[in-house]
Amino acid sequence: MAQKWPEIRFSALYSTAPREYEEQDTFINAVAYIETDDPPDEVANALNKIERNLGKKTPFRYGPRTIDLDLLLYGDEVISSDRLTVPHPHMHERRFVLEPLCELIDPKKIHPTMENTWEYFLGDVENQKCERRDETN
Repeated sequence: MAQKWPEIRFSALYSTAPREYEEQDTFINAVAYIETDDPPDEVANALNKIERNLGKKTPFRYGPRTIDLDLLLYGDEVISSDRLTVPHPHMHERRFVLEPLCELIDPKKIHPTMENTWEYFLGDVENQKCERRDETN
């Protein structure tokens, strides 16, 4: 990724309890921020290629997975196609997305399709288990 997007920034890592299918190990989540002139479809294709190169395996929906890369936002653009929906349709409901996202963008910024800030949505999901990991050990 650093070759394609040399200015990439990453959030901290977060341990997250599984949601829809709870009989599995915790997930490790993070958010990355890039600035690019690549069209959103190209960014999504690059993320899919990374998943394939890393051997993504998902035995069933919401089950354990080796890697899962999603295009959450593309500036303030709204994209709705057969292949791509941006902003990600459920990101405002998931603390494991919002917590690291708010490290990288202004939490007072307004969601592109909803009339509230990222900070507001994060407040709505505070009860979801999501812990910042200390990676200094």
